[in-house]
Amino acid sequence: MMKNVSPKLIYFFGAFGGFMFGYDIGIINGALPGISATWQVSSWLEGLITSGLFVGAMVGASLMASLADRFGRRKMIMWSAIVFAIGALGSAFSSSIALLIIARIILGVAVGGASALVPMYMGEISPAETRGKISGLNQLMITVGMLCAYGVNYAFLHVFEGWRWMLGGAMVPAIVLLLGTLVLPESPRFLVRIGKNKLALKVLHQLRSPEEAQSEYDEIINSKQSYSGSFKDLFTKEALPAVIAGCGLTLLQQLQGANTIFYYSSQILAKVFGSAIGGVVSTVGIGVVFVLATVVTLLIVDKFKRRTLFMSGSIGMGTCLLLVGLIYPAARANHAWATWAVFFFICVYVIFYAYSWAAVTWIVVGELFPANVRGMATGIASTVNWFGNILVALFFPVLLEKVGLSIIFFGFAAICVIGFLFAKYVLYETKGKSLEEIEKYLYNRSIRKIG
Repeated sequence: MMKNVSPKLIYFFGAFGGFMFGYDIGIINGALPGISATWQVSSWLEGLITSGLFVGAMVGASLMASLADRFGRRKMIMWSAIVFAIGALGSAFSSSIALLIIARIILGVAVGGASALVPMYMGEISPAETRGKISGLNQLMITVGMLCAYGVNYAFLHVFEGWRWMLGGAMVPAIVLLLGTLVLPESPRFLVRIGKNKLALKVLHQLRSPEEAQSEYDEIINSKQSYSGSFKDLFTKEALPAVIAGCGLTLLQQLQGANTIFYYSSQILAKVFGSAIGGVVSTVGIGVVFVLATVVTLLIVDKFKRRTLFMSGSIGMGTCLLLVGLIYPAARANHAWATWAVFFFICVYVIFYAYSWAAVTWIVVGELFPANVRGMATGIASTVNWFGNILVALFFPVLLEKVGLSIIFFGFAAICVIGFLFAKYVLYETKGKSLEEIEKYLYNRSIRKIG
């Protein structure tokens, strides 16, 4: 670990794995039309190309998060960057659909690993009172990565086989993250688990004031569980409610319609605006809205209860999806008011999503679980998230052909109702609590000291 490194720089590079995540989510949006032009792919193959990333991500999320409990958070973030670079190169130089899908599976291992490792790492190095804002940097990086990808899509839209440059461009954030890991300290909680207590205290002094560092160090040392748990520990009365809550959050994040917009908005809005360039440009607009909404989210996230943000987000998202579904047929009939109304309500949907299920899901996943199973549980929750991704990416192009966008959006609106109920009745509040206080809450609930 380098000496005299600014905590802000540590938080920046700690969250930078989210940029890789966001770049690849956004880049496939613009790359798919070019890939289709190169190989004349069917809707099923289009879904396979998109979802190949998520197959790898399921492996990466479960594998790398578990390995992080053995080898450390920092080291596995470094390996994610290396694997990401390999997958990006393989995607750019693919000579067939099969090789492209294989490269995207490799890329997915890194993206899935980052999706699990970054929330875990950020949750463990952040102070309780500002953990929402600092952990939320991960989501900001995701949105900035998506916006940069949309810009790259636009830049290479008319370049021959420009999709190769789009996908190969992922090498840049991979190299940045690899270099960034050189300044990252290891998580102090992991260091205590492996017996490096002095180094853990040194890291805390780098991130906190002397008084705060000593207080947090004592809390970690006195925590009930500091050992690495086994798979069966996931099913204890203490851990299982947290695992259910975490997996429910990550699955519902995917099934409330967001990634339909982020993966396929270029195609959807091209139909609405009547041209491919209209689809790409309007998607850049959505990316700008997403970034701005996420910046605002980081400023307010620690002022509101996590459950309140989830519930209000689901209400707003569901309403917008319902309205888009109702207006979309008029937009397809070339009514100008409907065209702009569809774009407007998609942007409003993105705002509701940004401050709730986008940012807060990964904040909460980083803080929900007991220390002894945090790596495994975070990996499982992230794996479930990528499973939801696969469902959306694989079946949306086919459903769009068979039933149309309006019916699909009505279905997602119904799932938003489920999201509201889940947040209200299943999730427990974590705002403002240290990880050790959350762990104590779970323990007390398991022995029925609290309801």
